Amino acid sequence: MKIKMAGIDYRKAPVQVREQFSMTASMVERALKESRKAEGVTGCVIISTCNRTEYWISGEADSFYGLNPAALLCREKELDYSDYASYFTVREGKEAVHYLMELCCGLQSQIFGDDQIISQVKRAVDVAREQEALDSVLEILFRTAVTGAKKVKTKVLLTNVDRSVAAAMTALLRKEGISIKGKNCMVIGNGEIGRLAASELVKAGGFVSMTLRQYKTREAIIPAGCRVIDYNDRYEKLSHMDIVVSATVSPHYTLTAERAAECLSDGERVFIDLAIPRDLEPELGKLSGIRLFDMDSFSQLKYEGDLKQIAVADEILKKYELEFEQWYEFREYVPVVKEIARAAGEDTAARLRKELKSYSLEREEREELEKAIEKAAAKVVAKLCYGLREDMEPQSWKPCLDGLKRSSDNLE
Repeated sequence: MKIKMAGIDYRKAPVQVREQFSMTASMVERALKESRKAEGVTGCVIISTCNRTEYWISGEADSFYGLNPAALLCREKELDYSDYASYFTVREGKEAVHYLMELCCGLQSQIFGDDQIISQVKRAVDVAREQEALDSVLEILFRTAVTGAKKVKTKVLLTNVDRSVAAAMTALLRKEGISIKGKNCMVIGNGEIGRLAASELVKAGGFVSMTLRQYKTREAIIPAGCRVIDYNDRYEKLSHMDIVVSATVSPHYTLTAERAAECLSDGERVFIDLAIPRDLEPELGKLSGIRLFDMDSFSQLKYEGDLKQIAVADEILKKYELEFEQWYEFREYVPVVKEIARAAGEDTAARLRKELKSYSLEREEREELEKAIEKAAAKVVAKLCYGLREDMEPQSWKPCLDGLKRSSDNLE
């Protein structure tokens, strides 16, 4: 298979490295446009989340085999590949297909079973399609992986456990012995993750305030039970807060150590950074009384039964992996099937042409009937040909189709 991916994620790369490869929506769009210029690349999908950046490519020409998707990503980020090669994992062919199936289920996520990854993958595919960077191979691959992931999620995997980043945040606090009930909490950021975090804190009994920029006031969605404070007043409110969560896409720190130190009074406080690139300056964790957690803090969370769930999920996903492999191998024979079906349709119509003349039909009616017969016969033959891949191994259906193609050539 001419499919490759290069990924940089929490397994090999700490947060300070991952944030260098994080990509905004505009960066992804630009990179997808650039991918079309790479010799040998016919399709590209870029997945950029808070824990991973992945560069997926597919191709047709032999030049594709010499491409390194990790090097392409580094070039896009204007970084020296040799400095970051050790942080990448590169997968090809069936290994890449298997990985994507597990990725869409959340089996490869830092928060095991992550419930948000399916929608993130779907968005990545939508963006690639909008930028005309998506070819049929990646279209079918990602569609099959998402379908398989939905099957796993609904059938067996993690049905009783909320695996969102926000839920993991409260689980981490419980593990660390940090109570939320009755605490004053501030959430910086009104995006999806910020809203989920605020809702989880409210659910756990916290008194939650959410920052909002004035220019977004009308379009903002505020979770039930939350108060609103102006983003520009966040430092002023710090001294009244016990728990502070930041989850934005800002290219700059939402809180710096120097300014926070000027505002904070004595007491224990918890700061949680749910963003990549990071929102909270790392030096905050060095201030007296401050406990700082970032996305890498979630790696320690484990759930009972995860290994068993992986085994069950992989068993389900085998079907979808095989489905894609069969499609991929068969796709080069699609033109052959179409040619066989076309020849069969034309031959059937020609054989019935004399018979049709014996019926009292107008010329136009007879021609329309001939076209309908030709079309129906072609569909039947095509369906039979496509059915071969369902019931036969490639080493059997390939010579069958080759033989039918030679036979159809003799019909003309």
